[in-house]
Amino acid sequence: MQNRPARSSRRPLLLILTGLAIAGLVAVLIPGAAPARSAYAFPRYGAHNDVSTPFNVSHIPTLARTRFDGGQLRIRSTLWETPGHRMQEIVYRSAGRQVTGSISVPQGPGPFPVVVMAHGYVDPAVYFSGATLEREQAYLADAGYVVVQTDYRNYGGSFTEPRGRTVRRPRGYAEDLINLVRAVRSARLPYADTSRLALFGRSMGGGVVLNALAARPRLAHAAVLYSPLSASMTDNYRHFVGTRRTHRQLSERIEGAFGTPRTRPRYWRQISSDSYLHRITIPVQIHHGLADAKTLPRWSRRTASRLKAGGAPVDLRFYAGEAHKFSSRWSDFMHSTRTFLDHSLGRV
Repeated sequence: MQNRPARSSRRPLLLILTGLAIAGLVAVLIPGAAPARSAYAFPRYGAHNDVSTPFNVSHIPTLARTRFDGGQLRIRSTLWETPGHRMQEIVYRSAGRQVTGSISVPQGPGPFPVVVMAHGYVDPAVYFSGATLEREQAYLADAGYVVVQTDYRNYGGSFTEPRGRTVRRPRGYAEDLINLVRAVRSARLPYADTSRLALFGRSMGGGVVLNALAARPRLAHAAVLYSPLSASMTDNYRHFVGTRRTHRQLSERIEGAFGTPRTRPRYWRQISSDSYLHRITIPVQIHHGLADAKTLPRWSRRTASRLKAGGAPVDLRFYAGEAHKFSSRWSDFMHSTRTFLDHSLGRV
């Protein structure tokens, strides 16, 4: 009689241990079978720079007043080399700290025009230098462009911002993009013609490009946006944070720090490039899939309309059936991108 409770108390422990063993075996035998980490497993940053969503704040009036310190670009190592180009890891200075990235250089003497890239959202835990835009980098490098990509702060080997502290007027990822342009120009690389320089931003990176241009309209000579975020941070907040149960704690932190678009409309206008698109006059090409549910096609339609109203030449292209990351129409998209860059940067 006295042994029965002891036997039953061991049974749950035995089941737990068995389950853990099976889960471990599955994770080893089936790559990718391990469950995705929850939103609350991410490092806790401030309300402005949480890394669990694409919502990253840049206060554009503050960004416009900033004295940028981009420079000290150094090549760290060669990641790989093909008959058409070589890809190398770089490091440069931004906000007095170290930011990493990559550079893809065409084979040949040059000098070649430059495309500076801003990547989209990805979990920093799985990101590595140059990631997410590898095929676009290779395509443009093989076509005769020096392609440079920033990892941003908190990504790759870059500096990590203090956690748990919110900055009220942050400069965000856009500061690192602007500083990379400055670093490339000041490096005087013999194969890079920085008098012909364009920006390329995908998804979250499209928003970074628009923020950078809102603060520094003459930063580049042309820009390409691929499945970009909305130019309105109200849209981005509601889409990526406000309506999702998994981000309730983040939503509370954001609203505690910055209010809401309704309670602090002026502040939310100041963190939205939408309010400053009239400053941008360089040629802009926008590509968006009509089946994209991550970033919405109507956002690009409105961005294009606002840019045109301000006098910027805009080439807006939609792709039927394409989702957030292009597949069957990717070659068409890149051919259009190359043609646009060739014309905008004076290669034809």
